[in-house]
Amino acid sequence: MILLVLADRLSADRFPLHRYVRSIGATVIGVVTGMVWIGLVTQGRAGCSTSPAVIGTIASGVLATAVATHWATRSSPPWTVAAENSGDASAEPLNQSELRSVFVRLVAQVDSWTPIRFRILPFATGTLAVLLVLSTVLPWRELLDPVALGPTASEAGLARSQLWEIPSARNWAVLLCALALATLVCAGLLRRAAAVAAGSVVVAGLASHLLWLPDRLASGVGYRPGVGAWVALGLAVLLVVAGVVGRRGVPVVAGAAVVGVVAGLLLPSATGSPYEPTVVAGVPHRLLDLQGGQLVDRLGMRVSIGTSDPLDSLAGTLDGSPGQWLLGRTGSESSTVFAYDDGVALPQVTLNHGATPPALWGVSDNRMILLAGGELGRPWAILSVPLDLVSADISLSHKNPNGKYYVTPGVDVLATGVGPALSHRNADRSIVIWGATTTWQIPANQLRVGMSLRDFVINPGHGAPGNAVSTGPDGTTAWRTSETGLAIVRRGGVPQQLTGVAPAGCALSSDAASSSLTVDAFAVDVRGNLWLGGGAPTSVITPDGVLRKLPGGAEGVESIEARPDGSVLLGTSPGGGDQILEIPDAAQAATSYPAEPSPEPRCDRRRAVDGATTYTTTVVSPVPMVGATGGVSTQLGLDAAGRLVRVRVPLAARAWAPDGQGGVWWTVVGRGSAETAVHLVRGRTSEVRDPRPVSADQKDASAAAAGDRLVTAVGGGIYNLYSPGGRVTRVKAPGELRELVQLPSGQVCMVLGERLVLVSPSGQSSLLLGGAASGWPISTPGIQASQLTTDGIWFAGPDGKPWVYDGSHLVRVDAPGRVTVIAGPNQGVPQAADDVTVIGRSLYFQLGNDVLRLEATR
Repeated sequence: MILLVLADRLSADRFPLHRYVRSIGATVIGVVTGMVWIGLVTQGRAGCSTSPAVIGTIASGVLATAVATHWATRSSPPWTVAAENSGDASAEPLNQSELRSVFVRLVAQVDSWTPIRFRILPFATGTLAVLLVLSTVLPWRELLDPVALGPTASEAGLARSQLWEIPSARNWAVLLCALALATLVCAGLLRRAAAVAAGSVVVAGLASHLLWLPDRLASGVGYRPGVGAWVALGLAVLLVVAGVVGRRGVPVVAGAAVVGVVAGLLLPSATGSPYEPTVVAGVPHRLLDLQGGQLVDRLGMRVSIGTSDPLDSLAGTLDGSPGQWLLGRTGSESSTVFAYDDGVALPQVTLNHGATPPALWGVSDNRMILLAGGELGRPWAILSVPLDLVSADISLSHKNPNGKYYVTPGVDVLATGVGPALSHRNADRSIVIWGATTTWQIPANQLRVGMSLRDFVINPGHGAPGNAVSTGPDGTTAWRTSETGLAIVRRGGVPQQLTGVAPAGCALSSDAASSSLTVDAFAVDVRGNLWLGGGAPTSVITPDGVLRKLPGGAEGVESIEARPDGSVLLGTSPGGGDQILEIPDAAQAATSYPAEPSPEPRCDRRRAVDGATTYTTTVVSPVPMVGATGGVSTQLGLDAAGRLVRVRVPLAARAWAPDGQGGVWWTVVGRGSAETAVHLVRGRTSEVRDPRPVSADQKDASAAAAGDRLVTAVGGGIYNLYSPGGRVTRVKAPGELRELVQLPSGQVCMVLGERLVLVSPSGQSSLLLGGAASGWPISTPGIQASQLTTDGIWFAGPDGKPWVYDGSHLVRVDAPGRVTVIAGPNQGVPQAADDVTVIGRSLYFQLGNDVLRLEATR
């Protein structure tokens, strides 16, 4: 623009060249503006389009282009000579009257410039005030990485937020907006006073608060003000200079300056104490608001949470001293640990961890403890990383010549294993790790070099190995027994089943066992309260055994952590963005929450029904795996020596089922879309081929077996019956299939919707029980057969009749409308088991990684 003005002045006396220069200049300015904007945006990082450089380029370039275009298109009227003054006027001398008239006209024109000169000051002060407010409100950013990965990390931790984004400094923005508005609407002396007040507020405030920097760390990392703060300071100085120009009203301007300085010194500091919301007892408030998986601290640092569980990224000190640390993702295979103090995130150590981010447990003795790795089949390790390192390699991708995993020198490997591995912290200052078949609980003060994991194996009850366990300082222990089951035992008490035994559709009630709960996370706090979260509303079971829902609600909780200070943290992901909710007084306030109503009669599981048979329960030693190497699904069976094994089912199998005698059936589709049934008995296999093809639209199949008999569902209400001798017949039974039971007699029991139907090999069917959409549990005595539900695991019992396991009872169907409760929890039947397998006269229940064998004593 300066070059254009210079060229325009040099060509002013040559009219054609003058217009040509203006046209070319306007075009060049427009092209340069566009090229610079494209270059900055395409070469910069995400968010570059809102940076100060780009905003300034666009504003200045558009303004310059508009002015140059106006010059180029403006038409100047040609010089004309009046008719009465035609002729050669240069030869005629001017008389005194004409000279006087020209002088008077020039003086009047000069005098008319005075108002224009004095109008510049109010316009400039108002414009500067608006720019000052914009520099405060707009979220301008510095074009630098939030975390530098260089050898010194000297550029790490840049402040990237302006006043409006800091809760404790919003009063600054409000006051500046008011002063800017006063500067624009007022005139004369009041306008200059408002301009001086605005500038004084900003100068004093920035000098006393915003320019204060946290102490630098040992690695040299620290903060510095963002671009917006410097812009605000510069504009404030210009406001003060522009406001004091002129000699009139010096006392008013000086008074406004004093008021501005006092206001700037007394307003809340942006780096002062963090914002503390009003906390209602039991209602969680946001500890961290990770919208979209990002945390923005109060000075604008953006930290991306890279772990699937947000609580794995937030940790305190293991010894209970003040301090919090945050693990943020800063690369595709790297993260950085931040010291999160007073709402400010200070970067510490950069971790190169590979594709799987670590779980941060806490900090002790200036070293952070974390769990690295943990994927299925991959190595994992407990590591101790010094906080004074710039970066550390914890990827566990290489081994040293001595066979140990390579980590950066200075990093200690406390223990290792092979995945999967998950972990969480307990309120008694212990860490729990659970893998494929084992669970370890390690006190925080025993995380040291040379520790042996064998010394920390924990098994509070059936199903605990390989599952999550949570303990409190008072001795209360809760653990997951199966996929749906959760149990608890208190000091000096007996284990109690909490979930996985209620019928489907039971509403939340005061008794957890009588409520249909989907528990994704749980934790025991310092007072023995058990917190539950997941698909159901977040709730707590107090020591009196009453279930109480969290006031205010917190839906979709995926992880829970009870802290030693009595608070409880909830990890959630509402709308796809991670959040961490804190209940500060959780342990103390839990008993004051209102209790849920009593359970419905059909859901009440507080009184178990006694059966006619008593069983002895034996925990089976670890069961070996045999069969196809590529198989994933397994079934319990017997090998050639008669030992209990887990048989891997081939990946190509469409359906599989145990035969009740230690063998396993499965079906595969071979050539010509024909179904082939394979029967594995004590290490030997036999095949039976169905001559008719399977329908092309069949996706999944169900199967049930009893000895040499097998039934499979092939779609469309059609079932294949495999009989001894290799015969294959088809029967049709309309209805929505839920369960299949093959009886040794050749008849088939089918759960079709809410009905249990008995189908003969000829296709004739008869109703055994059921029919109601929401019925009573089948173990409830005195209820009509049409009101009994068919929920549960159905199988052929040792006596050849249809049996069902409803989560806590074994029930037999003797005839249409006649059922018999064989046994319940009081007779040794485990609760909330994942599966039941019959082998001979024994029943095998799977609870997590435990296998329990039940044998009838009478």
